[in-house]
Amino acid sequence: MVDKHIFEMYNHGIIRKEICIMNENTLKKTTHFISVIFNVASIIAIIVDIGAVILLGGTLLSQITRPGYLAKQIINAEMELVFSEWVAFLVCFIIKCSCIFLAIRYSKKLFYCISKQESPFTANTTKCINIIVIFTFASMVCPLYPYYPISFLSIIEGIFVVLIFRSITLIFKYGCSLQKEIDETL
Repeated sequence: MVDKHIFEMYNHGIIRKEICIMNENTLKKTTHFISVIFNVASIIAIIVDIGAVILLGGTLLSQITRPGYLAKQIINAEMELVFSEWVAFLVCFIIKCSCIFLAIRYSKKLFYCISKQESPFTANTTKCINIIVIFTFASMVCPLYPYYPISFLSIIEGIFVVLIFRSITLIFKYGCSLQKEIDETL
């Protein structure tokens, strides 16, 4: 009777271990897939960012070589912008795209680290989340002046996102401390 009970406990432990391994493999595959998606998104973001930098450079160069030409083109296109507003718009767009690109790159790094580590609860994951928060907040509050000036609503949304990410970071930090405690116990 005792041997049967020990055998059942042993089988239950094996089944539990197999389920944990399956869940870990699913986590690794999913995070690797997400990492690849973020890699593609970061390539697209950097292409858009480079395009905006080239456009800004062309704008400034055309103003130097042919003063007034671009102003006429802007008026003809009925954009209702003066040259300085166009430059301000491009600079804001470049800053916003750069922040989005960096948030995507660190998101890719986060999911890559999770897919390669035995546990998602590492100091590197919490560091990546904190960096993602900074760039996400910056991209949310950066205006696309003069079309979309900075607004109180975008600042509130940015603060809300920061609070959510900060909560997730604290959960991961707690998970790190639990992971460390378990590793030291073993």
